[in-house]
Amino acid sequence: MLGRRAKFDYFECSKCGSIQIAVIPPDLSDYYPPGYYSFQKSGMLKAFLKRQWASYSFCKRGTIGLLTTAIMGENPAVVAIRQINPRREAAILDVGCGGGDLIRDLQSLGFSNVKGVDPYNEKEIQLENGGIIWKKHLEEIDEQFDLLMLHHSFEHMYNPRKIFQEAHRILNIGGTLMIRTPVAGSYAWRQYKTNWVQLDAPRHLFIPSANCMNILAEQFGFSLDSEYYDSTDFQFWGSEQYVQDIPLSDPRSHHRNPKNLIFPSERIRAFKQKAKELNELKDGDSACFYLKKK
Repeated sequence: MLGRRAKFDYFECSKCGSIQIAVIPPDLSDYYPPGYYSFQKSGMLKAFLKRQWASYSFCKRGTIGLLTTAIMGENPAVVAIRQINPRREAAILDVGCGGGDLIRDLQSLGFSNVKGVDPYNEKEIQLENGGIIWKKHLEEIDEQFDLLMLHHSFEHMYNPRKIFQEAHRILNIGGTLMIRTPVAGSYAWRQYKTNWVQLDAPRHLFIPSANCMNILAEQFGFSLDSEYYDSTDFQFWGSEQYVQDIPLSDPRSHHRNPKNLIFPSERIRAFKQKAKELNELKDGDSACFYLKKK
């Protein structure tokens, strides 16, 4: 991502195929620079557009949201929540929420009891419309919730067993643990190996396989209720850039400048179609898992 080209050793579990970093760097904060996307708070115009995008992605309402969705596709985090359609008064905790943009999106949709937790924020955040983002680790939470959400934060945590244990502790019976994460063993991993963009060394400490999610569920009192795959063309153009030694932060990157000619538009369309096909085959490189507390 940052173009430092440092090397990190990972190992692959011989039982379930998950991938884990061998040695965690002593100061991970060095790999989360001030501009890192999850810590940014949207300005007024961008926040307004995001609310409209969330509204259309959740309930198909609003002309501005329709136009935004036509350009960007549906909001994947909101779609993941839409799949289970929680009660508006459900107690929801967004784990690893960063600056809390998704929480604000949910508040705009009428969810009245949404909180967040992220130990890497600079300080505790009081939300404008009520609620709070704690600067804590999950084991420090002592409230109970109906829904725990980990939107691409699980892979940044070093002890998946501890996360499942703590999630089971603070979820109500019948509550849902939702985990959106890259998936080890997927087509993109098999195709690109160390150039797989979702490996994202060293920020991604642990990347589970689908089999791993079943194993963790059984060990910690959950049942894997459902899953769906939501990978995008990013798995291809991001990885292809790495093959060419082009970081995401590079000015040539499709991420920085989608209009450049590193990937012609017809190739991007082919990447999108391939991602759709892989999702249908449950072989995309990211998925959302819904686990029910027994």
